Amino acid sequence: MQCHGDLKLKSGSPHYQTAIYNFQAKHPEFAPLRNDARDPGTIKLNHAVHMRAGLLGPNSQPIQMQCQDCHRTPAEQGEPWKYGQTRMVEAALHTQDPHNPAMPPESVRPGTGRAYMAAPTYASACQSCHALQFDSHFSESVPHDKPEVVHQFIVAKLTEYIKQHPEAVNAAPRPTRIMFGGTISREPQTVKIASSADEWVKLRTADAENLLWHKTCQQCHSLKYTQTDQNGLAGLPEVAPSNIKPVWLPNSVFSHYAHVSIDCKSCHTRTLTSQETADVLIPSIKTCQECHNGEPTKIGQAQNGCFLCHQYHNWKQRNEPFTPTHNLQELRGATPSQSPVLGAIANRLCLCGSRFENISCGKNFPALFPDGKSATMRSQTSAL
Repeated sequence: MQCHGDLKLKSGSPHYQTAIYNFQAKHPEFAPLRNDARDPGTIKLNHAVHMRAGLLGPNSQPIQMQCQDCHRTPAEQGEPWKYGQTRMVEAALHTQDPHNPAMPPESVRPGTGRAYMAAPTYASACQSCHALQFDSHFSESVPHDKPEVVHQFIVAKLTEYIKQHPEAVNAAPRPTRIMFGGTISREPQTVKIASSADEWVKLRTADAENLLWHKTCQQCHSLKYTQTDQNGLAGLPEVAPSNIKPVWLPNSVFSHYAHVSIDCKSCHTRTLTSQETADVLIPSIKTCQECHNGEPTKIGQAQNGCFLCHQYHNWKQRNEPFTPTHNLQELRGATPSQSPVLGAIANRLCLCGSRFENISCGKNFPALFPDGKSATMRSQTSAL
């Protein structure tokens, strides 16, 4: 490559590769896979368990989950889940996950809404199997929200219930343990009979929150207690941010939509065996190089020009005014040697042709420059 094949520094030490000839030669491994990088996400997820054959689904029937059941693009997040969402409130799909930041905008290239995968949310991927039930008096779940919201929801539900069923104050406590999947089971607890409606609500709230904070929520989340109530007891916990990274290679452009015909696991090969959240599951550069070897005329092969993944430096920092200096007729009818304007344009083009979206390093320039008038242009713009 004319520029990045041998970059020279005036001073200091480089923090990037200074000699990259093409995607196959001396291009470094992707940054997240160098130096044993770890996923910063805090959600406790075992991919191997979820991809296991015969896993019980929401209706207690064996299923075989696929990657796209949980990992979907923003354009597909509102579509029904094939295993059913019997407990899902449809509006929850369009509500930002309180434990994870919003999805960043797509790249500057024209977007389809299907380039990057949206971070999985409880409402769109987890709720049907992992119900957040809290008390045997109710079939519904608590909202997947901040502990303060959950606490208010529980108190409101129990307060309303005891108003309608005052006889429950003197009734023996029901079992409050709710097992994986929402099945109610008996759990040994300290049995205490309430003497008033207010005390009944307080006791049932404590039981429900003990179940949620110390079992249900901790199956996936990391909780921390930093405050105490007026009795010196632990107050509501803090939930660690999910830190799910929607984009792992921020200095590049990638589209899952362009690879839609390829099975996810053929690239994300570690998925079936990954047991830790910290595992980085993006493909190695070696996986990409198997197809992107610069021979698109062969079956199963693809182009490997720099512009496929990289923008030309950082166009967002350019601030010169947009002033047209030529027209299409001039471009089609004159060579750089015949037109000073065209010659100047040719010199300003990115050497690998990336100024033109989805054009392969001069190979497609004849579409703009008729045969016999494009050789000079191609020689000035091709670098691979």
